[in-house]
Amino acid sequence: MNKIKQHIYKAMLWLLPWLCAVPLASCSFDDDIDQGGDGTATLQLSITAREEGDLNTRADEVGTNGEYMHNLCVLIVDGTNVVTKKLLPNTDDEFAGNTAAQQGNLKSWVSDPFTLPEGTYTVYAFANIDTYYDNLWGSLTGLQSGASLTTLNVDIDNIVLDDPAAKLNFAERKFIPMSAKQQVVVTAATKSISIGLDRLVSKIRMSISGKASTKVTALSFGGYADKITLFSDKTLEGATYTTTKTITVPEGGWSLDNDGKLTIPDFYVNSSPDGHPFNVSVTTDEMNGITYEATTSRDELPRNSIFPLTLQLNDYGLDLAAQCWVSPIGSLPVEVSVGFTQDTYEITVPEGCQFEFTVNGINGATAGVTDLSCTWNMPDGVSGIAFDGATTGVTTVKGHVTASAGKTFDLSLLVTWKDNGATYNRTYTVKVFTDDITNFPFKSKTRTPEFGLDYLRHEMLNMFKK
Repeated sequence: MNKIKQHIYKAMLWLLPWLCAVPLASCSFDDDIDQGGDGTATLQLSITAREEGDLNTRADEVGTNGEYMHNLCVLIVDGTNVVTKKLLPNTDDEFAGNTAAQQGNLKSWVSDPFTLPEGTYTVYAFANIDTYYDNLWGSLTGLQSGASLTTLNVDIDNIVLDDPAAKLNFAERKFIPMSAKQQVVVTAATKSISIGLDRLVSKIRMSISGKASTKVTALSFGGYADKITLFSDKTLEGATYTTTKTITVPEGGWSLDNDGKLTIPDFYVNSSPDGHPFNVSVTTDEMNGITYEATTSRDELPRNSIFPLTLQLNDYGLDLAAQCWVSPIGSLPVEVSVGFTQDTYEITVPEGCQFEFTVNGINGATAGVTDLSCTWNMPDGVSGIAFDGATTGVTTVKGHVTASAGKTFDLSLLVTWKDNGATYNRTYTVKVFTDDITNFPFKSKTRTPEFGLDYLRHEMLNMFKK
């Protein structure tokens, strides 16, 4: 029986090469023979730019032109912090001669086969980080295989980029920076490594709803971080959260359509950690210019994300009253009728008068206004008008204008209030015009024997938005 087994074993050894040559035979056996025995693996590296995730629907979305790879650097670092392999395909035809890469549209890249010793590695991948990042790109691409990051004092894990969103300019080939860090275990059987790149910015997808034909003349989104860590597993320290993206609005503004809708072109801001809500400001052409302000409930912008944001321009108007007095030489102040332009916050007052403007309330509030507060401001360097007394946290402001007709002053009025538990902020523009004093009638027909002037009689003039 033992002799029979020996013959069968010898026959199998003799047939083995022929079995491997049969077309239907598995190739894995050959691969295992090729890979094993010398403690190395021959493999390929696959790099892919991940798709962006919608923060509302949680669904991934295919990126648009310019949102993928333009250049690439990969460093494979062993457990002793030594660069075992560097891949820099930018000078090869793979990137330099690739139209998609030149336009920032290369979605994925696969390396040629290369050999690595068995072991555990950290793979660092960087895309679109060029010389405009304080020579960071050169410090990374300048590393060679065999370089000790410890000896060179290169701390890749803790690299921080300053305001990358502000540097984006696709027309100048300044594309979205991307990064990835992944620990991999390489054995003799390893054939490939796949790495996904994340964009270091977030995309804001904004739309505006309001009254049809309203024009948006200014728009900004702020409160995000002024810097970002290269990798998401690092805590961002020393950042400030006052960075603001001012969106370029075409001359003449953007008009809401007949349905009162407006879609703003997508724009990018730095991703930001949680705990920092974002503020939005929209200025329209309503009533000489109204600025709407709001703060988001969202306080985090993950990297590689899309934040859909709809701004609802609620139709709130000021209940505004105005009084003016003139003071002829040797006489007590006399109240005069104030001129208003219908449906706008435009007030015409006599030259040299004293004025008093009061915000009595907000038109359009649903549950009743509480905590009403006003702050009045005038442009720097303006002469001919001055406030007398407090201008912040008050509902009434007093002041006087120059004794000169034909002047125009744009006053900025920030009003804050609560309605049904929600806090609102609006900035209104109040236009003040001066005119000849003889064009303003006294408010009373009764005259005083002592001074030959009108008694001061209070009258409240309310303004309502149509």
